[in-house]
Amino acid sequence: MLGVPNLPCGVERQNRCAVKTVKLIPMEEVLRVLKKLTKLKENLQDLTEKEAYTFFKAILEGRVSSVKTAAFLTAMRIKGETSQELLGVIRAIRERMKALSEREDAVDLAPNYDGKDRTLYILPSALWMVSSFGVSFTNHYALGVPTKEGVTLFEVCKVLELKDVVTFADQRDFAPDLCRLMPLRRELGFRSLINTVEKFLNPFGCKRIIVSVFHKPFFEKNEALLELLGFEDYAIVKGLEGGLEPPPDRPFMFKRKGEELKSFDPKKLGIALPKDVSTDDVLGESVKVNAHIVEGTRKDEFFNWACYTAGFILFLLRIYPSIEEATEEVMKRFS
Repeated sequence: MLGVPNLPCGVERQNRCAVKTVKLIPMEEVLRVLKKLTKLKENLQDLTEKEAYTFFKAILEGRVSSVKTAAFLTAMRIKGETSQELLGVIRAIRERMKALSEREDAVDLAPNYDGKDRTLYILPSALWMVSSFGVSFTNHYALGVPTKEGVTLFEVCKVLELKDVVTFADQRDFAPDLCRLMPLRRELGFRSLINTVEKFLNPFGCKRIIVSVFHKPFFEKNEALLELLGFEDYAIVKGLEGGLEPPPDRPFMFKRKGEELKSFDPKKLGIALPKDVSTDDVLGESVKVNAHIVEGTRKDEFFNWACYTAGFILFLLRIYPSIEEATEEVMKRFS
């Protein structure tokens, strides 16, 4: 069977489409790219932006077999992707994306697509707080994304019915060709370059973005990519479990456009914050905690964490000059 099975990318796998036989990318092009990626590790060669673009475009068009697609993703994982390679892949995906209503003035939220499986969300109530300052948000997502296949921001906000706070877009709707790779991604079982590039697709055309990273080395690569993509303003955050929330119990790192990498210790706020936000029921616990905060029936350390997260976002957006001042203003407004 040629190409990648045409399956929806969500958790529910239904409406299986017939796989069409399509003309594969010329073998010499496949071999030339794979040859650069399958040498001994010390001799691996980076692809040009054009090579990455051409090869991934062929993948999206179904002109590369599943086996060679897996080989490409695996080799890129071993080698490590450059910003130019990632840019080429993003170009290929964007060319085939379906147009959405533009939200240039909104802030695109770009946490890791694979969600959370160990800690609860406080972001929904924090975004609800920030929206009172006249800020609107967008977020694009997919369900069941490897490696965690965790709970997404969309799922929590859907239950909370926070429709006016964040405008969401499902990858199945705006990038169906990319989404059809999801079963293969799950079978591979590792974080591929797709986990990186899908955060930067920006289907709403926002001029500002807040991106999450797992590890410190990714700050530099993400910054280079954001500059190449031409965002007017951006922030990169090493948030809780690959998300956008600042951990309540320890310092964390962040970087705004044009500034040095910085760290902030929540002890500077002088407020009580939760010491343990782990849970075995991410969706249920997140909904319960955030619902109480939005309803105004919870004013404990989790409320403080929501205020801290909201203040941090307001600081990242340059609305307040410091995290401390922004957090204090949020607490005053909602106490």
